[in-house]
Amino acid sequence: MEVSFELIREAGLRVPSAIGPTIGIVGALVLGQAAVSAGIVSPILIIIVAITGIASFAIPDFSFGFHLRYFRFAFVLLGFMAGFLGIALGLFIYISLVCSLRSFGVSYTTPFAPATDSKGNGYLLPPIWKREYRPSFIASKREKDQEKISMKWKYHK
Repeated sequence: MEVSFELIREAGLRVPSAIGPTIGIVGALVLGQAAVSAGIVSPILIIIVAITGIASFAIPDFSFGFHLRYFRFAFVLLGFMAGFLGIALGLFIYISLVCSLRSFGVSYTTPFAPATDSKGNGYLLPPIWKREYRPSFIASKREKDQEKISMKWKYHK
């Protein structure tokens, strides 16, 4: 059903003008009804495929949406081969790969994954006005944000 949904989506995108979305909607309705009537799939599967298809339109970045399309098929294949264990293993590998990514020398999951120190960088952050130390991934020369008395000129006589 995922493959047929993707084919209908691509067909709707390739056909110009206002007829493209109409082909997509009518094709999905006809194909879904025919698959349920033939007993190939259950009605709940049609609902799940429709929800995942509609949710994929909520992703604003095209390249990220394309990325998720490929991984959706990979997770369906893992679920088919090994059930929930395959999906869990796939999620573990995917999260491990994301944690190993670096952008400009900083880990992709910076505030959460590489818990390098205990100065408030991570899941449990103090309020912004109580944070004294700069994040460790910045690698700044000064560890603290500012001095205890930040306006020394006001107190010098």
